[in-house]
Amino acid sequence: MGVWTEFASITEELDDVVHQPVNEKNRTAFIEEVETLLDKRAAMLEQLSEPSQEEKPLVKEVQKRDLKINQKLEFLFEGLKRDMRNAKKQKSSKQRYVNPYQSVSGYDGMYLDHKK
Repeated sequence: MGVWTEFASITEELDDVVHQPVNEKNRTAFIEEVETLLDKRAAMLEQLSEPSQEEKPLVKEVQKRDLKINQKLEFLFEGLKRDMRNAKKQKSSKQRYVNPYQSVSGYDGMYLDHKK
């Protein structure tokens, strides 16, 4: 099997994985699988040579899939960032609910005379 053919099969596998539904329960496994496939592709990039005439249509297909993969990964990354922001907000809201007077300063209502 040629290098470009193997690269195309890894790209196709990555495309299939990226377009699977992702929820909070399978997110960690999904990220690990995507990272593994991206590492395989990165290692193969060093081995790629100039495509021959027979491989050029395969290269075009890889480029199209790569564009779709990048768009989907960007969308998933934005969703992950949004979930992380929401988790951080929930944590701070919960902390304020548990201890509402934490942020009130100790000098509140006290008179300080700076003159001597």
